[in-house]
Amino acid sequence: MSTFADRRDTRRVIVGPEFGISFTLKGHAYSEVRITNLSPGGCFALVGAREARLFERSAVLENLVLLHPELPKAPIIAAVSYVLGGRPGTEAMEYVGVGIQFMGMEDAAQELLETWISAATALQ
Repeated sequence: MSTFADRRDTRRVIVGPEFGISFTLKGHAYSEVRITNLSPGGCFALVGAREARLFERSAVLENLVLLHPELPKAPIIAAVSYVLGGRPGTEAMEYVGVGIQFMGMEDAAQELLETWISAATALQ
Protein backbone atom coordinates (compact mmCIF):
# COMPACT_ATOMS: atom_id res chain seq x y z
CA MET A 1 0.00 0.00 0.00
CA SER A 2 1.45 3.34 -0.99
CA THR A 3 1.26 6.44 1.15
CA PHE A 4 0.18 9.89 -0.01
CA ALA A 5 3.83 10.94 -0.05
CA ASP A 6 4.54 8.12 -2.52
CA ARG A 7 1.63 9.14 -4.78
CA ARG A 8 2.00 12.91 -4.73
CA ASP A 9 2.68 14.74 -7.93
CA THR A 10 6.39 15.19 -8.58
CA ARG A 11 5.77 18.37 -10.57
CA ARG A 12 6.03 20.54 -7.47
CA VAL A 13 7.22 24.09 -7.85
CA ILE A 14 9.14 25.79 -5.06
CA VAL A 15 7.51 29.21 -4.63
CA GLY A 16 8.60 32.44 -2.99
CA PRO A 17 7.06 34.60 -0.26
CA GLU A 18 4.66 36.24 -2.72
CA PHE A 19 2.63 32.99 -2.83
CA GLY A 20 -0.03 32.20 -0.28
CA ILE A 21 -3.48 30.78 0.33
CA SER A 22 -6.60 31.70 2.24
CA PHE A 23 -9.21 29.26 3.53
CA THR A 24 -11.64 28.40 6.31
CA LEU A 25 -10.99 25.56 8.76
CA LYS A 26 -13.48 24.62 11.47
CA GLY A 27 -15.04 28.08 11.36
CA HIS A 28 -11.70 29.89 11.57
CA ALA A 29 -10.73 32.10 8.63
CA TYR A 30 -7.09 32.11 7.55
CA SER A 31 -5.77 34.67 5.11
CA GLU A 32 -2.38 35.11 3.48
CA VAL A 33 -0.98 31.80 4.74
CA ARG A 34 2.47 31.30 3.23
CA ILE A 35 3.03 28.30 0.96
CA THR A 36 6.46 26.97 0.03
CA ASN A 37 5.59 24.65 -2.85
CA LEU A 38 2.70 24.01 -5.19
CA SER A 39 1.61 21.19 -7.48
CA PRO A 40 -1.57 20.44 -9.45
CA GLY A 41 -2.66 18.25 -6.54
CA GLY A 42 -1.80 20.36 -3.51
CA CYS A 43 0.62 22.57 -1.66
CA PHE A 44 2.71 22.85 1.50
CA ALA A 45 1.76 25.65 3.91
CA LEU A 46 3.26 27.15 7.05
CA VAL A 47 0.82 27.86 9.88
CA GLY A 48 1.41 29.31 13.32
CA ALA A 49 2.27 26.64 15.87
CA ARG A 50 -0.41 27.97 18.24
CA GLU A 51 -3.08 26.98 15.72
CA ALA A 52 -1.54 23.64 14.73
CA ARG A 53 -4.02 21.66 16.85
CA LEU A 54 -6.78 22.51 14.36
CA PHE A 55 -4.83 20.99 11.46
CA GLU A 56 -5.55 17.32 12.02
CA ARG A 57 -5.04 14.81 9.23
CA SER A 58 -8.12 14.77 6.93
CA ALA A 59 -9.41 18.12 8.26
CA VAL A 60 -11.29 19.86 5.44
CA LEU A 61 -10.17 23.29 4.28
CA GLU A 62 -13.09 25.10 2.68
CA ASN A 63 -12.98 27.89 0.13
CA LEU A 64 -9.22 27.65 -0.31
CA VAL A 65 -8.01 30.32 -2.72
CA LEU A 66 -4.54 30.58 -4.26
CA LEU A 67 -3.20 34.09 -3.60
CA HIS A 68 -1.03 34.98 -6.56
CA PRO A 69 -2.05 37.01 -9.63
CA GLU A 70 -0.99 34.27 -12.08
CA LEU A 71 -2.99 31.50 -10.38
CA PRO A 72 -6.70 30.63 -10.63
CA LYS A 73 -9.00 32.27 -8.07
CA ALA A 74 -11.78 29.66 -8.04
CA PRO A 75 -12.37 28.24 -4.54
CA ILE A 76 -10.89 24.81 -3.88
CA ILE A 77 -11.98 22.11 -1.43
CA ALA A 78 -8.87 20.64 0.18
CA ALA A 79 -7.83 18.42 3.06
CA VAL A 80 -4.85 18.19 5.40
CA SER A 81 -2.66 15.26 4.33
CA TYR A 82 0.02 15.55 6.99
CA VAL A 83 1.48 17.89 9.59
CA LEU A 84 5.21 18.34 10.21
CA GLY A 85 6.38 19.70 13.57
CA GLY A 86 4.51 20.78 16.64
CA ARG A 87 4.53 17.37 18.30
CA PRO A 88 4.19 17.18 22.09
CA GLY A 89 7.55 16.78 23.80
CA THR A 90 9.50 18.52 21.07
CA GLU A 91 11.07 21.97 21.09
CA ALA A 92 8.53 24.73 20.48
CA MET A 93 8.40 25.95 16.90
CA GLU A 94 7.04 29.21 15.51
CA TYR A 95 5.51 27.50 12.46
CA VAL A 96 4.22 24.05 11.60
CA GLY A 97 4.27 22.62 8.08
CA VAL A 98 0.99 21.36 6.64
CA GLY A 99 0.67 19.21 3.54
CA ILE A 100 -2.56 20.07 1.74
CA GLN A 101 -4.24 17.93 -0.92
CA PHE A 102 -6.67 19.55 -3.35
CA MET A 103 -9.88 17.51 -3.40
CA GLY A 104 -12.22 19.53 -5.60
CA MET A 105 -11.59 22.29 -8.09
CA GLU A 106 -13.43 23.65 -11.12
CA ASP A 107 -12.17 22.12 -14.38
CA ALA A 108 -11.10 25.48 -15.83
CA ALA A 109 -9.16 26.32 -12.66
CA GLN A 110 -7.48 22.89 -12.69
CA GLU A 111 -6.42 23.38 -16.31
CA LEU A 112 -5.03 26.84 -15.57
CA LEU A 113 -3.09 25.53 -12.56
CA GLU A 114 -1.70 22.60 -14.56
CA THR A 115 -0.59 24.98 -17.35
CA TRP A 116 1.09 27.30 -14.82
CA ILE A 117 2.86 24.34 -13.10
CA SER A 118 4.07 22.96 -16.44
CA ALA A 119 5.49 26.36 -17.43
CA ALA A 120 7.11 26.87 -14.03
CA THR A 121 8.70 23.40 -13.96
CA ALA A 122 10.15 23.99 -17.43
CA LEU A 123 12.02 26.98 -15.98
CA GLN A 124 13.48 25.07 -13.02
